[in-house]
Amino acid sequence: MNITVVNGNMRHGSTWHAAAAVVKALTENTPAAVTEFFLPRDMMHFCTGCFSCIQNGEHTCPHAASVAPIVKALLSADVIILTSPVYGMAVSGQMKVLLDHLCFMWMSHRPSPQMFQKVALVVTTTAGAGLGRAAKTMTDSLTYWGVQKVFTLKAPVAAMCWQDVKEKRQNAIQKRAIVLAQKIRRAVKNIDQLPNPLFRSFFFYMMKGMMKKNTWNMTDKAHWEANGWLEGVKPF
Repeated sequence: MNITVVNGNMRHGSTWHAAAAVVKALTENTPAAVTEFFLPRDMMHFCTGCFSCIQNGEHTCPHAASVAPIVKALLSADVIILTSPVYGMAVSGQMKVLLDHLCFMWMSHRPSPQMFQKVALVVTTTAGAGLGRAAKTMTDSLTYWGVQKVFTLKAPVAAMCWQDVKEKRQNAIQKRAIVLAQKIRRAVKNIDQLPNPLFRSFFFYMMKGMMKKNTWNMTDKAHWEANGWLEGVKPF
């Protein structure tokens, strides 16, 4: 099993510990390779909004050297884990910056067929409020990338660091992590039998209709043509 973890900050705080508990449970008695990124260390550049990735290809992004290794790891993973503590009622700025750079992977542009066979987990914790919004931001990107199944671990911890989280809360998170790991492992094993997400089908075929009429972005259209999607090849 290949697991790619992208952490929305560099602290080994509550969110990191929650994700690490899932990874530990996933890899126990299972051959696994774990690739882990920390933001902003591994991708520190703000998106400039130049549209070059969308119009000319992701290799033309001014920050491609930093983005490409993360994309490669995401595409090679069986399980994608995105984590972010709540910052200002949302994800960390670092996580949002990365997701901004990956909009070219959305089904409205150039979705990767590899994404349609992946399982993902979103992990977020907070000392106060904002779990829903933070989780939604990460889940939305995974959904628009076309990921098959997305799980969520949201935990209010009422503390600024893991060491200050009450033991009862820590134990509850550990138990949830074990249960989630079992569900994730089962989903990976049975990926071909999982039900096709209704929204994914609706959005993909809506975009297929638009791509057939696309005269404004030949880079996107060429991607769809190369995969045969405009000629009836079914991606899932």
